[in-house]
Amino acid sequence: MTDRFHGSPSGAVTDVQNQLLWLPKDSKQDLGKWVDWQGALAYAKIMNQVYAGGFCDWRLPTKEEALNFYNETLVNVDWEKTQIHIHPLFARGAAHYMWINNINENGFAMRLNLRDGSVEHIDKSTSEHQAARLVRSVR
Repeated sequence: MTDRFHGSPSGAVTDVQNQLLWLPKDSKQDLGKWVDWQGALAYAKIMNQVYAGGFCDWRLPTKEEALNFYNETLVNVDWEKTQIHIHPLFARGAAHYMWINNINENGFAMRLNLRDGSVEHIDKSTSEHQAARLVRSVR
Protein backbone atom coordinates (compact mmCIF):
# COMPACT_ATOMS: atom_id res chain seq x y z
CA MET A 1 0.00 0.00 0.00
CA THR A 2 2.98 2.33 0.39
CA ASP A 3 3.11 2.89 -3.39
CA ARG A 4 -0.33 4.52 -3.51
CA PHE A 5 1.17 7.95 -2.69
CA HIS A 6 3.24 9.78 -5.30
CA GLY A 7 4.87 13.18 -5.43
CA SER A 8 3.69 15.56 -8.13
CA PRO A 9 5.34 18.46 -9.97
CA SER A 10 3.15 20.90 -8.00
CA GLY A 11 4.61 19.64 -4.72
CA ALA A 12 1.33 18.06 -3.63
CA VAL A 13 1.08 14.34 -2.90
CA THR A 14 -1.27 12.20 -4.99
CA ASP A 15 -3.18 9.28 -3.49
CA VAL A 16 -3.71 7.26 -6.66
CA GLN A 17 -5.89 4.67 -4.90
CA ASN A 18 -8.47 7.21 -3.73
CA GLN A 19 -8.01 9.85 -6.46
CA LEU A 20 -7.04 12.56 -3.96
CA LEU A 21 -4.36 15.23 -3.85
CA TRP A 22 -2.97 16.23 -0.43
CA LEU A 23 -0.81 19.20 0.50
CA PRO A 24 2.53 17.90 1.82
CA LYS A 25 2.44 20.10 4.95
CA ASP A 26 -0.25 20.79 7.49
CA SER A 27 -1.24 24.20 8.83
CA LYS A 28 1.11 23.90 11.82
CA GLN A 29 4.05 23.44 9.49
CA ASP A 30 2.97 26.30 7.20
CA LEU A 31 1.81 28.81 9.80
CA GLY A 32 3.99 27.83 12.76
CA LYS A 33 1.00 27.66 15.10
CA TRP A 34 -1.90 25.44 16.15
CA VAL A 35 -5.36 26.16 14.73
CA ASP A 36 -8.85 25.69 16.08
CA TRP A 37 -11.75 24.68 13.79
CA GLN A 38 -12.29 28.22 12.49
CA GLY A 39 -8.54 28.57 11.97
CA ALA A 40 -8.56 25.34 9.96
CA LEU A 41 -11.29 26.70 7.71
CA ALA A 42 -9.43 30.01 7.37
CA TYR A 43 -6.25 28.12 6.43
CA ALA A 44 -8.14 26.32 3.65
CA LYS A 45 -9.42 29.68 2.39
CA ILE A 46 -5.88 31.11 2.33
CA MET A 47 -4.49 28.08 0.49
CA ASN A 48 -7.28 28.43 -2.07
CA GLN A 49 -6.60 32.15 -2.53
CA VAL A 50 -2.92 31.52 -3.24
CA TYR A 51 -3.69 28.55 -5.51
CA ALA A 52 -1.53 26.20 -3.44
CA GLY A 53 -0.23 23.44 -5.68
CA GLY A 54 -1.96 25.18 -8.59
CA PHE A 55 -5.51 24.60 -7.29
CA CYS A 56 -8.21 26.58 -5.51
CA ASP A 57 -10.48 23.83 -4.15
CA TRP A 58 -8.60 22.62 -1.06
CA ARG A 59 -10.73 21.51 1.88
CA LEU A 60 -10.65 19.56 5.12
CA PRO A 61 -10.94 15.80 4.55
CA THR A 62 -14.06 13.77 5.16
CA LYS A 63 -13.96 11.14 7.88
CA GLU A 64 -13.48 8.40 5.28
CA GLU A 65 -10.64 10.30 3.56
CA ALA A 66 -8.89 10.94 6.87
CA LEU A 67 -9.18 7.32 7.97
CA ASN A 68 -7.74 6.21 4.63
CA PHE A 69 -4.91 8.75 5.01
CA TYR A 70 -3.87 7.10 8.29
CA ASN A 71 -2.04 3.78 7.85
CA GLU A 72 -0.56 2.01 10.88
CA THR A 73 2.11 0.32 8.72
CA LEU A 74 3.58 3.67 7.60
CA VAL A 75 5.96 5.71 9.72
CA ASN A 76 6.64 9.43 9.80
CA VAL A 77 7.33 11.70 12.79
CA ASP A 78 5.34 14.55 14.28
CA TRP A 79 6.53 17.84 15.78
CA GLU A 80 7.57 16.01 18.98
CA LYS A 81 9.54 13.43 16.96
CA THR A 82 6.96 10.80 17.94
CA GLN A 83 5.79 8.28 15.35
CA ILE A 84 2.72 9.11 13.34
CA HIS A 85 1.33 6.79 10.72
CA ILE A 86 1.31 8.67 7.44
CA HIS A 87 3.39 8.23 4.31
CA PRO A 88 7.01 9.46 4.49
CA LEU A 89 6.41 11.64 1.40
CA PHE A 90 4.63 14.07 3.74
CA ALA A 91 6.81 16.63 5.50
CA ARG A 92 8.16 15.55 8.88
CA GLY A 93 7.13 17.52 11.94
CA ALA A 94 3.36 17.63 11.43
CA ALA A 95 0.77 17.90 14.17
CA HIS A 96 -0.52 14.59 15.44
CA TYR A 97 -4.15 15.76 15.49
CA MET A 98 -5.83 16.48 12.17
CA TRP A 99 -9.18 18.26 11.79
CA ILE A 100 -11.88 16.38 9.85
CA ASN A 101 -14.78 18.06 8.08
CA ASN A 102 -17.44 16.65 10.39
CA ILE A 103 -19.51 18.35 13.10
CA ASN A 104 -21.75 16.30 15.41
CA GLU A 105 -25.23 17.18 16.70
CA ASN A 106 -23.67 18.92 19.73
CA GLY A 107 -21.53 21.21 17.55
CA PHE A 108 -18.25 19.43 18.25
CA ALA A 109 -15.72 18.98 15.45
CA MET A 110 -14.06 15.69 14.57
CA ARG A 111 -10.32 15.07 14.68
CA LEU A 112 -8.05 12.15 13.82
CA ASN A 113 -5.07 11.17 15.97
CA LEU A 114 -2.26 10.29 13.55
CA ARG A 115 -0.40 8.44 16.31
CA ASP A 116 -3.05 5.77 16.92
CA GLY A 117 -5.82 6.26 14.35
CA SER A 118 -8.48 7.17 16.90
CA VAL A 119 -11.25 9.60 15.97
CA GLU A 120 -13.18 11.80 18.37
CA HIS A 121 -15.28 14.95 18.51
CA ILE A 122 -13.92 17.90 20.50
CA ASP A 123 -14.81 21.52 21.12
CA LYS A 124 -14.22 23.59 17.97
CA SER A 125 -12.34 26.22 19.99
CA THR A 126 -9.56 23.74 20.86
CA SER A 127 -6.36 24.71 19.13
CA GLU A 128 -3.40 23.17 20.97
CA HIS A 129 -1.92 20.30 18.96
CA GLN A 130 -4.59 20.70 16.21
CA ALA A 131 -3.82 21.33 12.55
CA ALA A 132 -5.54 21.33 9.18
CA ARG A 133 -4.32 18.97 6.49
CA LEU A 134 -5.91 19.87 3.18
CA VAL A 135 -7.10 17.61 0.41
CA ARG A 136 -8.87 17.88 -2.93
CA SER A 137 -10.43 15.36 -5.27
CA VAL A 138 -8.73 14.73 -8.60
CA ARG A 139 -11.79 13.08 -10.19
